[in-house]
Amino acid sequence: MSNRILLALDGSPTDEAALAQARRIGVGGAEIHLLHAVPSRAVPVGAPLMGMVGAPEIHPVPVGAAGAEAHFEGSFPASLRGHKRAGESAMYDQALRYLEDFRRRLPGVHGQEIVRTGDPAEAILEAALTFNIDLIVMSTHARTALGEWLFGSVSRTVLLRSKLPVLLVRRGIPPPSRELRRVLVASDGSEASLSILPTMKALAARTGAEIILLLVANRSADVLVAARRFGDDTSVAFRMVVAEGRWSKQILLRARMEDVDVIAQSLGGRKRRSWISRATLPVLLQDTA
Repeated sequence: MSNRILLALDGSPTDEAALAQARRIGVGGAEIHLLHAVPSRAVPVGAPLMGMVGAPEIHPVPVGAAGAEAHFEGSFPASLRGHKRAGESAMYDQALRYLEDFRRRLPGVHGQEIVRTGDPAEAILEAALTFNIDLIVMSTHARTALGEWLFGSVSRTVLLRSKLPVLLVRRGIPPPSRELRRVLVASDGSEASLSILPTMKALAARTGAEIILLLVANRSADVLVAARRFGDDTSVAFRMVVAEGRWSKQILLRARMEDVDVIAQSLGGRKRRSWISRATLPVLLQDTA
């Protein structure tokens, strides 16, 4: 689990931080596949490409590839139809060069560069299925929360439809300055909220990170359920912290106290996700429903 990572790059400055996050969670031999979605319509210069694409009706079909490490799929935008094929090739070459630049900063890490056109969420979902991806890393550019959601439409779609763990790197979060040491897993003690633990155990086993299970619960039964999920497993560094009080406050407080690198939570469980909009760390979420 988490041995095949898909890093979705949208052409924004946040890509640098997303790359650094993918690199450190990929420690221990994980593959990192790089994906860039070419927009299917014109976008403002400097705009995050994957966040601006809007053509979900396009059905990707293979149209070419360059080398064993590159894949290109999808129909070219309508604005390019009738133009010289050189123009199509230029669009592809530009996207591929962008991915190759990021690949050079992943020495010794195996993976493929994937260029696709069309709706960015669909591109991510299809690539995750095609390459049997275990974990997705992507940036989110939403400025304000929509209800409980901080995420943009692309990241929300990927979360809800992929059922895979998704590491979200919000705009403004700087690249990490150290290896992955500690991950805080927030739980209310319910089975649904603990369903993310197998993913986190596999990640911790490969990277050597410590899992801190934060149990914000008022019932002793919840504590016992959480303890049983780990049992006597000694393959990973693990400890459980039990706290009472407001859910959001406890998560953010413990993240600072424990000096964690990532906060993880299943989208199941009884608790809300309002803390995410105030988190200053990457957030790893999984919809296991």
